[in-house]
Amino acid sequence: MVVNILNVAIYMAAYYGLKHIQLPRYFDRGKMIKFALSLLFSAVIFYTIWRVAGELWLDEFRGVRYRRFMSPVDFLTQTVQFYSPAMLLLAWDFYQERQVEKERLRTLEKEKITTELKFLKAQLNPHFLFNTLNNLYSYVVSGSPKAADMVMRLSGTLDYVLYKSQQKSVPLNEEILAIENFIALEKIRYGDRLQVNFKKEGNLSVPVSPLLLLSIVENAFKHGASGDIDSPKIKIEIKESNNFIECKVWNTKSKYQGERNDDYKEGIGLSNIKRQLNLLYQDQHQLKIDEKPDSFNVELLLKSLL
Repeated sequence: MVVNILNVAIYMAAYYGLKHIQLPRYFDRGKMIKFALSLLFSAVIFYTIWRVAGELWLDEFRGVRYRRFMSPVDFLTQTVQFYSPAMLLLAWDFYQERQVEKERLRTLEKEKITTELKFLKAQLNPHFLFNTLNNLYSYVVSGSPKAADMVMRLSGTLDYVLYKSQQKSVPLNEEILAIENFIALEKIRYGDRLQVNFKKEGNLSVPVSPLLLLSIVENAFKHGASGDIDSPKIKIEIKESNNFIECKVWNTKSKYQGERNDDYKEGIGLSNIKRQLNLLYQDQHQLKIDEKPDSFNVELLLKSLL
């Protein structure tokens, strides 16, 4: 019992000495010579205590006899014995600290992703809202019966964008309803010169990340229904099959080349969409973009968020 108490005391002294003095003051700062000397010094102290206690009473109690007070072999053997528990405890501490740090980094990454997604979702083209309100104002002033339907469509769109989009996922039919409201409002804006063909099929209750498909549609309207296109056309097809969602959006494109189309190809809209896909559907999506002189086609295949 007495032997165990002495050994445990030396083990703990070796552990706390390493953890709070030798490692932080010397090893972590790259002072390797001082670290080695401190280990040697502490090992000599521990061995001296152990041998003095042995000479006084523990050797007789244990029934062993040492020819000399200190020999290199005995010193090395006891040093390894003194520091072995300390090294095991330090290894366990390091493992625990790594786990805590990994969890902290995971939490930070989740918070970063959540914040970034909120920012990306907030980038739905503000011109859409501005133009819609302008059109609504003109209809209200003129007493047009379209005003009431426009208010309902706009209310539904804003409810979806501001509130439902904060959820991790929504049923596909809710995303489609938001797209239909968006299309209806844009048709009022552009009038008869805009042709929109929208098809949907499959199980529309499967979950999908909110605003993702709407952003693709919004991008097509933003660049495919501009005033310099005589007869703008937009085709939208959303299909679900075997828990995969396929979204195809085709639109006419301005005949003017250069900065406008370069912005279309790599602008905020598509960059936003690509970033959301990488955050939410990493390795679970395929995005194809086909640009021609007079048209632009986006095809997206998603694995449903089950």
